[in-house]
Amino acid sequence: NVERWLVASDDRPAVARPVSVASVPPVTSVASVSPAASPASTPLAGSTVPASPAGRGDAAWTLAIGEAAVERGRIAFNDRGVAVPAALVIRDVAMQLRQWTLDGAGSAPFRVAGRVSVPAGREGAAIGSRAAAGSGVVGSVDVNGELKGFVAGAPRGAQATLLLRDLPLHLLDPYLDEIVNLDVQKAQTSFKGTLRWDGGAAGAALALSGDATIDEFRASNEATERGGQRGLALVRGTGSGRDLLSWKSLSLRGLDLAVAPGQATRLAVAETTLSDFFARLVLDENGRLNLQDVARAAPAGPAASAPTAAPAPSPAPTPAPAPIIELGPIAVAGGRINYTDRFVRPNYSANLSELSGRLGAFSSVARDGAAPLLADVGLRGRVQGTASLEITGKANPLAKPLALDLLARVRDLELPPLSPYAIKYSGYGIERGKMSVDLAYVVQPDGQLTASNKIVLHQLVFGDKVEGAPASLPVKLAVALLADRNGVIDLDLPVSGSINDPQFSLGGVIWKAITGLLAKAVTAPFSLLAAAFDGGSGESARVEFAAGTASLDAAARERLDKIAKALADRPALNLTVVGESRLDAEAEAWKKQRLQQLVRSEKRRQASARPAAAASAASAPAGADPTVSEAEYPTLLKEVYRRADIVKPKNVLGLAKELPTAEMETLLLAGITVDAEAMQQLAVRRGVAVRDYLAGRDIPTARLFLGAPRVAGDDAAWSPRADLRIGS
Repeated sequence: NVERWLVASDDRPAVARPVSVASVPPVTSVASVSPAASPASTPLAGSTVPASPAGRGDAAWTLAIGEAAVERGRIAFNDRGVAVPAALVIRDVAMQLRQWTLDGAGSAPFRVAGRVSVPAGREGAAIGSRAAAGSGVVGSVDVNGELKGFVAGAPRGAQATLLLRDLPLHLLDPYLDEIVNLDVQKAQTSFKGTLRWDGGAAGAALALSGDATIDEFRASNEATERGGQRGLALVRGTGSGRDLLSWKSLSLRGLDLAVAPGQATRLAVAETTLSDFFARLVLDENGRLNLQDVARAAPAGPAASAPTAAPAPSPAPTPAPAPIIELGPIAVAGGRINYTDRFVRPNYSANLSELSGRLGAFSSVARDGAAPLLADVGLRGRVQGTASLEITGKANPLAKPLALDLLARVRDLELPPLSPYAIKYSGYGIERGKMSVDLAYVVQPDGQLTASNKIVLHQLVFGDKVEGAPASLPVKLAVALLADRNGVIDLDLPVSGSINDPQFSLGGVIWKAITGLLAKAVTAPFSLLAAAFDGGSGESARVEFAAGTASLDAAARERLDKIAKALADRPALNLTVVGESRLDAEAEAWKKQRLQQLVRSEKRRQASARPAAAASAASAPAGADPTVSEAEYPTLLKEVYRRADIVKPKNVLGLAKELPTAEMETLLLAGITVDAEAMQQLAVRRGVAVRDYLAGRDIPTARLFLGAPRVAGDDAAWSPRADLRIGS
């Protein structure tokens, strides 16, 4: 509106005239002025006005004022040029300016002070602002400084000490609407420090240092009442919005800001304290976090018009140097974070409270070209008001590329509130259970992530299947597989990848690992027993046998010992053993085993003829085979050969020839026949061997079953075995 006060200039071209203060004789008195003279042309008392040629009004002139002062002034400002009008009043304005010259290189000490208020009532309505509760005096300004280096009446530098108290920072909110989708409802800022400004041909340099606070901050990014004009007061109307971010006090001690043309902006803060803060995080129905929408997208360029001649290419602008930020220790206390997930149905909400801790000093750059140092992190709090949270390690939020090494621990988190996730990803809700989590995340400067997620679940109980759920997994079988006799499930889910990969999603990787773990309850149940059982994949675990035998070797017994322990710790599980054999793969081996059995039988026959040996054999365990030594074998084999009903080579007298051991073995093996029935019996014996061994390890036979033996198949990689299948 002040533009309307200006007098329009005439059409005469301006004449540039040199200014020379020394050549102008001072005028020590002021002539009388016609009452009709314009105020703009009236000389000021005490000024020096050079004489001008007759008839000319454009002569060079100077102005020197020893001191000018305003006391108890008042400035009212109203801006209707923004979408939401802004208004403020500065009362009790005190301004002093001394030794000021319009031309020449003088200096001008000055002082500006006042109280900032927001208009209310009739006065507010008069300038277009609605009355608001809490309006009135909200802050004060006190600036003492000096203007320096005047050239053509304009200063080329300034320095000042600033004392700002409780200024309503939310007055700037209307000017930020085009940049951020953030409605600052309240913010009071104070600052005590110094400001230095230096003008130059390349641009102005600015330096600010001191201590700053921003108190009573509250902002939202949801729709607010914007109908009509909005009054800016101590507490703005909250409209329909909900707080996105708020805090009681943010203190920046040792603030140092330096901006200079062609140089990197430097910002340093010696110490930061944030107290009683709150943040609301919302994941919407499309999986997008609300913080991603705080910054508004850049407006689209003008629509394309008819083709025109391409302008001459201009040189690419020199990119500005990256800012240099150095932050000292950051302390937080009394924090609270509210998280809402609308991506799952039903929606899930969680609260982190009592957050307090400290982040050590860190910087965006490091000296001597080394990577930026990581700062110590220590943060503690509570989840859902009951579970404890602790985060420790090292991090640097400003490091490029990102690097961190963090440990996070959560203890005794109640699981029923997580039912929305369980329903979405498994098809079952959670009735009872607690969870403790240990997370370890390391990100290297090259973007490589290595993480471990150790999860311990206590007394996890799933409810009934939810009809219409997007997924259905055998979670109850998974719990029976994973939980020990005390109802504890101990999981370790490693995660790795590159955060530089656009397709990499940490949350997606973790959920994929969890759902894949549950799916293994059907596809590979033994892999879920990895903590107690080493090995097993696919649909079943297996126990290997030597070809043609049903005897357990040392490796098989070791494997079965681990399975016995896993079954003992999981009483809800049962085990089915399926013996397997193949005629085409095991015929020759079975014959050799049959020959060895005939040799042992011969030793038992001979021993039973001797009373002492018979008594020893009677005391041996039932079913135990005698051991045949290397020295005994040829004699026993010869007797087996003598008694065998096979065609034997004869001498000239028609009697059976004496043959070497190897030849007798060959003839005996040729006389042994093997058929499918023998293979089926071998498969059965293998299943029985496994079952009886587990029963001997205190696993109740009611939990051990024999499946139908398998003697057929076309698996080229098949090996003699017994398959193990888990059920509940």
